[in-house]
Amino acid sequence: MDRKEVRILTTAHGPRHVTTGKTNPVTKEAVIKLEAVHQYNQFMGAVDRSDQMVTNYAFKRRTLKWWKKAFFHMFMLGVLSAYIVHKAIAARKLSHRIFRRDLAKQLDQFIPFCQEIRPAACSGQSSLFRLAVQHFPRFILPKPGAKKQNPQRMCVVCSEPNKRTYTRCQCPSCDVGLHVDPCFEIYHTTKDFKRAHRRKHTQTE
Repeated sequence: MDRKEVRILTTAHGPRHVTTGKTNPVTKEAVIKLEAVHQYNQFMGAVDRSDQMVTNYAFKRRTLKWWKKAFFHMFMLGVLSAYIVHKAIAARKLSHRIFRRDLAKQLDQFIPFCQEIRPAACSGQSSLFRLAVQHFPRFILPKPGAKKQNPQRMCVVCSEPNKRTYTRCQCPSCDVGLHVDPCFEIYHTTKDFKRAHRRKHTQTE
């Protein structure tokens, strides 16, 4: 029996009471409920169970695009439907968690390898990338068959239009040449790295 007050709005049922076929364990009387409540308990239990299983693995990442939330909800319903089919036909039945884990592994195998796209050094997107992600300096390695065994790149921080400076180090993530000291730190900690370098250079003179 329901322990809380239940409200149901329906256009398919009247205010009729029906017997549920159950008896109250205390009074031994037949349990009588509204027809709408009785049919809800009969046919909508699977819907409640479905909502519960989807909620356990819901996509909880916040997004400003409403359609993303709708898309991932439909995607989760599709995964749940696949799990129900799996339980119906598979000889070796998996738990819901293991099924989702194996499904993720299989989907990952079908995703083609995409080369990482590195943002340009002057783009606005690059500013967020270089200030928010961990970066580590690396020596510039010579290309196979190249004559130069100590290749260099122009430093994007201390180079000026009328005076270019070159370095043997770079940031592999940003794909730019940088002197280890102090250009590497300036580039990854200040938004306007050119102005920051000029200010630092003026202070040291």
